[in-house]
Amino acid sequence: MREILLLPGGGRTSRDWTRAMPFLQAAGLRTVAVDLPEMGTWSWPGALAAVAAAIEEHGMDRPAVAGHSLGGLVAALWATEHPECPLAVNLDGHTNPTGPYEGIDPVEGERIMRDFLTAEATDPAVAHLVAEMDVLDLFATYRAARCPLLVVSSTATDLEELLPPDVAEVFTAYRRGFARELAATAAATPLLTLADLPTGHYVHMESPEEVARLIAGAAKSL
Repeated sequence: MREILLLPGGGRTSRDWTRAMPFLQAAGLRTVAVDLPEMGTWSWPGALAAVAAAIEEHGMDRPAVAGHSLGGLVAALWATEHPECPLAVNLDGHTNPTGPYEGIDPVEGERIMRDFLTAEATDPAVAHLVAEMDVLDLFATYRAARCPLLVVSSTATDLEELLPPDVAEVFTAYRRGFARELAATAAATPLLTLADLPTGHYVHMESPEEVARLIAGAAKSL
């Protein structure tokens, strides 16, 4: 693995990778960071087409693909279609937190979370993205990986601290349920590797050296 294409999260830019890029370069990787399509025109096929176009534009030859949050979901989808990819990396990318839950009533939990998402998605572009997230089965995507896939999860509770108490409780239950299902999926998916970091959601900005170490380590283990 000599090259890596870096994708930002939703509503973010390629500049988010500025802190991690020197560490990735020190590990011997050529790094290219690009932006993703606008949220208002988002589609999963469109995002994958944008990745393919960026690889061609920058003259890359079968690069690894790593993304944060929404970009991480794109990287995971890339892994389902490109067995020649040496490594795909999803940094804390999740779909809508409407389940699975652990420790609460799932029907009530989903109602609370969907009411919250609806109230927050007043921008049509955000509402469009929320709808697109609903159609992606993330665990099925992981199981369909055709190249090595590293999923890095944050363990800090920074997001919960920003939420109303009832929504925070549901989100905590989502973290538990998601972790359970993710572990089960990894146990049944040889190409899927998991790692945790004690950071908030922006793992590559809060712990750039460790993120680079995880990526380089995953590459060396192939």
